[in-house]
Amino acid sequence: MPPPLVLQTDPSRSRRSASLTVAALALWYSAVALAGPPYLGLPLDAVLPEFSSRGLELVYNSAIVPPSLRVIREPSPGTDLEVLAQLLEPHGLRASQVAGKVYAIVKAESPSTVATNQGAMAPRSVAPLQNVVVTASRYSLAAEIPDVHTFLTQIQVEAMPHLADDSLKAVHRLPGAASNGLSGLAHMRGGEENETLIVFDGLPMYEPFHLRLLQSPVSVLDQRVVDSIDVYAGGFTADYGDRMSAIIDARSVHPAADRYYELGLSLFHVNGLASRRFADGRGQWLASIRRSNLDVVADTLDSDLGEPQYMDGFARVDYEFSPATYGSVHMLLSSDKATVSNPAETEQVDAEYHNTYLWAALDHDWSASLHGKAVLSYTDVSSERTGEVSEEGQRNGYVDDNRDYEAIGLKLDGSYATDHWVHRFGAEVRWLHARYNYQGHILFEAGYPFPGSPSQEIDQSLAPEPSGAHYAAYLSSRFRITDALTAELGLRWDTQTYGEDADNPVAPRANIVWNLGDATRLRASWGRYEQFQGIEELQVEDGIDEFQRAQYADHAIIGVERNLSAGFSVRIEAYQKDYGRPRIRFESLFDPLSLAPELRWDRVRIAPAAAVAEGAELLLTRKGSDPWSGWISYTWSRVEDTTAGDRTVRSWNQANAVSGGVTWSDSGWLVTLAGTYHSGWPVTQVRLVDSGSGPVAIVGPRNRQRYADFSSVDFRVSRDFQMKRGTLNAFVEVTNALDRRNPCCTDFSYETEEDGSVVLESEVRHWLPLVPSIGVLWKF
Repeated sequence: MPPPLVLQTDPSRSRRSASLTVAALALWYSAVALAGPPYLGLPLDAVLPEFSSRGLELVYNSAIVPPSLRVIREPSPGTDLEVLAQLLEPHGLRASQVAGKVYAIVKAESPSTVATNQGAMAPRSVAPLQNVVVTASRYSLAAEIPDVHTFLTQIQVEAMPHLADDSLKAVHRLPGAASNGLSGLAHMRGGEENETLIVFDGLPMYEPFHLRLLQSPVSVLDQRVVDSIDVYAGGFTADYGDRMSAIIDARSVHPAADRYYELGLSLFHVNGLASRRFADGRGQWLASIRRSNLDVVADTLDSDLGEPQYMDGFARVDYEFSPATYGSVHMLLSSDKATVSNPAETEQVDAEYHNTYLWAALDHDWSASLHGKAVLSYTDVSSERTGEVSEEGQRNGYVDDNRDYEAIGLKLDGSYATDHWVHRFGAEVRWLHARYNYQGHILFEAGYPFPGSPSQEIDQSLAPEPSGAHYAAYLSSRFRITDALTAELGLRWDTQTYGEDADNPVAPRANIVWNLGDATRLRASWGRYEQFQGIEELQVEDGIDEFQRAQYADHAIIGVERNLSAGFSVRIEAYQKDYGRPRIRFESLFDPLSLAPELRWDRVRIAPAAAVAEGAELLLTRKGSDPWSGWISYTWSRVEDTTAGDRTVRSWNQANAVSGGVTWSDSGWLVTLAGTYHSGWPVTQVRLVDSGSGPVAIVGPRNRQRYADFSSVDFRVSRDFQMKRGTLNAFVEVTNALDRRNPCCTDFSYETEEDGSVVLESEVRHWLPLVPSIGVLWKF
């Protein structure tokens, strides 16, 4: 199989005390040196990455630039492109501009030609069918070759402000993503967070976030390991399944050099990465490890909120057995431990989480047209959570929650391509087992939380052990109707044996792309997307020990893209998602940040009969040849549940949202200013009324009021410094730089006045304040 493309730019890798900032600044400047080595005799694939620090993005693979190529002539001084041309020319290579400062390394020969019907030769004007993107709502983050489908290029992702050094936070900048700025996952086009599937190097990831009791703020995917991300906000093809809203498909980095190392330190993490090639370049191993610094920061700041800590590690070995056969083995481990209390110290929780992902993949080209891939995997996810709540005279309770989930999977994929058709097909089986052991108790005293509230005591004790299997198969065919019109039709079948099956497990999908000219494309997608309740998603904390029926969403999407002048492009999309059999869910009306939400008085059961999400999105991007690039988007959206004939907006509904940013890159500098705004999220009104026998609290219809609008301005500044060995990157970043107080939660209390009247008081709490970070990364 062809070796993977390698893009030689890397993604970048609360309040803090002044002492930490000073120490980090000292670290930043102490290691700076400006000398660099000569090029003569060095491996060419070790020299090319240096151009990334100068603002060029180079796209190539190891077939074009194998490890055996060396610099055979020292280049003369000149511009970056002139020096690059001198390095490539002796090997019969050249740099071909793709877009802006993005260049593909290609053989120095005339453009591709194809035979006409008369036997003459003409330039190829129709893209190979395998390369045609037929899906609407697809965004590439850190993409190998930027085009109109690319929301952010690699250099923009590197420059993007991202809380806790988490590259997946870039997804929150997409149109249609509803984010509170803290959670690791956003709500994509009105869907719940669990409607988004994360895939890493071909493996579906379950619970792939650290500190799940704290809104899961950081993914287990170290940003230094993630090379590129494709995001499907809807309308994805039949090879993806078991999720209704979105797919985040991430791939790990493949350093081009024979030997490559990284060491990094920031206020959030300390991390290291190493990679080496072996067997004359046919094999490569990569290993990384990352540990959080949050416990050190908490100790330094003498925080009363606790000391969360976590670490993760990733390892991969690739080997090319022959030009037609390629294999890889992957391992991803993570571990968390947190002892945390809320600001009022009424909730204290101890939690431990452990994730293990092991998988192996084998790719084989049976012929020039037929390709196959097999993935064998093992996943184990476990958690332990113990905690108590204590508010004297109001509520007292505890929770003891232990869970373990295991999965063994086998996935087979194939494709057959001709000049007129691309057929893709596959099957998957996952053998699943889970163990739950949950105990919870809560006592609400009379008069809490409002006057006249009765005393209430709730006990839960559940220990189910479900097991079974999930089976899936798919078939899709892509074909060119005319040179300008391409379509893909597909079917997907999913079923499982550990719970109630779907009524109709076959889901049809259809996607088309119509080129209306050299610069304009129309895309449309329609399909059904089934989602079973995962064996790890049983809601035992809310007294449920049986799995619910599969839910589904019917997607309809239409969009137009157009390339404009001066590096601008515009994209307009409209979508509608009709939900069927939506799952029962539970929410805390007034405090999504609770450490033990099932022990709160405002926990409500939501059982809609149907739901609908709809919206329109506008995205304008610029990727010019000068140092400036940027984007701005506007989204109008609405997502509503229907219960007993009444429509209620979901708690993350944001009617209007604007996101934008601008990046400047030159001479090793990367500077990005980004901003987010959206309508305030819905909230429920509470008021006191006189019943004649005393005041009574009336909780109004759910989500009929709104908090104040949400906004955040973030920035990141980084610079690469050439060292005698390698490159040192230093950065400063601030999230919510204007310290905007974005409301998230409401606490209620009441006071009895001297005249016997009762006054209801409320206090609004907020999402993240200004959060600074600073760090360095040594790449050598």
